[in-house]
Amino acid sequence: MGTLAKFETFKKDFLQSLSEDQYRLLEKLTEYSSCIGDFLFRHPEELFYIHENLDKPLLGREKLVKEALELQNIQDNALFSQKLTYFKLKHFSRIVAKDITGKNSLPELTEEYSYLADASFEVCYRKAYEKTKKRYGTPFEQGTGKEAGGCVIALGKHGGLDLNYYSDVDVIYLYSDEGKTDKGISNREFFIETFRLVTTLMSRRNPEGQAWIVDLDLRPEGSKGFLAYSLPAVEFYYWSHGRTWERHMLIKARHSAGDIAVSEDFMRIIKPFVYRKHAGQEVFEEIVELKKLIEEDAKKSIRGEIDLKKSEGGIREIEFTVQIFQLMYGGKIPDLQERSTMKALEKLVRHNLFDRDKGNRLREAYYFLRRLEHLVQIKNCIQTQKFSYSDAPEFAQKMGFSSADEFINTLESYRKNVKEIFEGISPDIDVKLTPLQRFILTKQDEEKAVEYLQSLGFKNPKWAVQIFKSIFFSRLYIELSENSREILFSYIPVLEKELREYPDREDFLLNFSKMMVDGGMLWIFVSALEQNPNLVRFMLNIAKFSDYISDLMSKDRELLDWAFGIEEVPEEKKDFEKELSVISQKLDYVDRLKRLKKIVEVLVSLRYLSKLHRDNPEERLKEINRALSNLADFILEKLYHHFEGKEFAIYSLGKLGSREMNVGSDLDLIFVFKDENSKNRYLKIPQEIVKALTSYSGEGILYNIDLRLRPFGKGGELSPSISFYRNYFEKEARVWERLAWTKARFIAGDESVRKEMDSLINEFLFGTPVDRDFITEAIDMRFRLEGLARETPEEIDIKLGKGGITDIEFLIQTISLKYRKRITNILEGVELFRKNLIDDYLFLREVEARLRMIKGVGMSKIYRNSPFLYRIAHSFGMEPQQLWEKLVSTKKEIREIFLREMKILKEGA
Repeated sequence: MGTLAKFETFKKDFLQSLSEDQYRLLEKLTEYSSCIGDFLFRHPEELFYIHENLDKPLLGREKLVKEALELQNIQDNALFSQKLTYFKLKHFSRIVAKDITGKNSLPELTEEYSYLADASFEVCYRKAYEKTKKRYGTPFEQGTGKEAGGCVIALGKHGGLDLNYYSDVDVIYLYSDEGKTDKGISNREFFIETFRLVTTLMSRRNPEGQAWIVDLDLRPEGSKGFLAYSLPAVEFYYWSHGRTWERHMLIKARHSAGDIAVSEDFMRIIKPFVYRKHAGQEVFEEIVELKKLIEEDAKKSIRGEIDLKKSEGGIREIEFTVQIFQLMYGGKIPDLQERSTMKALEKLVRHNLFDRDKGNRLREAYYFLRRLEHLVQIKNCIQTQKFSYSDAPEFAQKMGFSSADEFINTLESYRKNVKEIFEGISPDIDVKLTPLQRFILTKQDEEKAVEYLQSLGFKNPKWAVQIFKSIFFSRLYIELSENSREILFSYIPVLEKELREYPDREDFLLNFSKMMVDGGMLWIFVSALEQNPNLVRFMLNIAKFSDYISDLMSKDRELLDWAFGIEEVPEEKKDFEKELSVISQKLDYVDRLKRLKKIVEVLVSLRYLSKLHRDNPEERLKEINRALSNLADFILEKLYHHFEGKEFAIYSLGKLGSREMNVGSDLDLIFVFKDENSKNRYLKIPQEIVKALTSYSGEGILYNIDLRLRPFGKGGELSPSISFYRNYFEKEARVWERLAWTKARFIAGDESVRKEMDSLINEFLFGTPVDRDFITEAIDMRFRLEGLARETPEEIDIKLGKGGITDIEFLIQTISLKYRKRITNILEGVELFRKNLIDDYLFLREVEARLRMIKGVGMSKIYRNSPFLYRIAHSFGMEPQQLWEKLVSTKKEIREIFLREMKILKEGA
């Protein structure tokens, strides 16, 4: 029985009470929509409301929300849903009545209907929020301590104020931030419960039917995702996992209900994600791929039917046509950032991005198809876009055509126009992205990114893709400003070129990512890209050259502030005191010294690296030697006083003794007590100092200690008395020890011990002449050390190997002893005695310094096929083979000079 027939059978008196206009309206409504007819049969009085409002203005969002909020105090949820459905059907009937009587345009009516959905969400959210609050307590944001808020974001046609008469309402539920309620419940749990209730209130079936069907599948991670997301979580999701289709979907996102401030924050978050300045061919291609999938789905339809939305020439093709241009140009032309499809189309025409004639044809087709879609949906009150050709006569009449043939011809003409326009789209692509950029932008075609990185030379390109993801999908990247993200994204091709041209690209990329993400330097790098190209080059050089510095800065973010926050590098005692004073007092004292050492080593190394391309290697080397030697002196002096040292002194041989400390240098220490009584009383103090120097903690280690140069080597006593040394020097010491002790230098301790020990050392060094036997034994000792190096044609030891640094040290120490001139610093000795060796010595010392700086440990061996050789060569502006050949020729020259000079010394002895 038709609805009007039911009125005639059961409510004849009602029909007879109607005016002619009212009767015709009821007749038309029941003809067009069975569900509206059923609603009016249940509530005939609403026909008068509808009739009265036919010629009145539309209500708009504010009035609809105000009316909806009158339902808020209904306590029973089932009754609330019933009243909400009544509210929805009443205004839905009013809107449809205006539609079929031609009182308002389609855009005006779909906007009103979208606001009707907003009003429903608003009352449901407020009711659900208050109810959850009573149960779980008030939610507070963890960051600000303010009360947390939630919102409903409208998507799809609902978001575009273009909602279908029988359509799901696509939404996302959001809340401002993580945190807890005053009853200890997490904000996530609170808002999931709130929005679960919102969905239930909106969609629960009841005697009036069902108010709305809520679709949450467009939320992050779809049906597998959480019901509600915090703003930080959703921001991270879109920037790290968001796909092109999600950008396409978010074009229409807008505030629907709840806390408008949360919605506004969300809109700020997604705007740069949706509308990017870099949007090229990949956007066009991917949306076409999405469309193909939709078309394939539409082809499965029954014969004799078309899908007005999904088929060729359908509504979605029009929407896609417009949105392709919005995604491609909206980042550069903010005016195109428009939710309404038709308004966006008008703007595209206005900005000369779309042909005016084609724009007119699309607009006409869109309104025709949307009106037909609505008529199909309200006929049986179902969500469908399927039109059956067998119904053509009925819809021809409703659409105002004189015949079914005219109607069908018009429909097919519009579809043909839409299809031709869509297939003919070829936007001007002004940005050609690399495969890696494309993957980062779209989160698709990872395989092509892998292939591309392989072509750049990566041995494990899948690993490299993961490293790039750790940078560009990181929270640090997401938290950059929109402009900063664009700057960094634009830099990717330059970084790719750097990686292609640098053979040790795996370590370079790993160091770069550690510094940028783990070390938190991303914002500094982006700022440098914009303002300071020299700083960019400097930071890249760190990543290329030093795993050690990169690793330190990635593990200790405070070093970042030190590295880029002070102008002068600390290198004197007063500087170290100042820096130590600002290191957290909460740390153990030794750990504070370790922190100081890390800071100074990083700053000294950074200064050294910043001067790699200057022409003064002597100044560069002296700076790093002086600062690191002074630092070791300072730390030893601090430890001496910290452990209340008494009646003994600390001396150093080796690199610290000669003030030539480098990154990774160990300490050759000598402890000397005043006498046996002093040793017996304070013996544990040197042991405590050694323990503090060598113990590991969260701050690392201070220094490794080499005790091989003390009397009897490792097996000897740690801290003998002066009398022991007097006896040892007179009776036990060998020739090589006399050479080693030329570097002996007082570091800290008892001044009376220092005075007596210095006199003893001078007597040991210069008390007997340097004769032929001494020189012969010195040469033999040098050859024995050379044998320990075990060099091969593929391996060079720049320190102990043939013609290495040790050749020069032995020569200068021998000359110093012969001429009774105590010089602890080898470079000073070279400058004084053998200037012809300065360039060779500086070159080897610089190679050694750079080699040690790579890993932060003492290394002196280089392999021909080692990536370290390339790194060092690159730092000198050489090719690896060039550096190798220079090392070989330099060592050969040094060996020749060493043998010649030692022979002359021997013959003159």
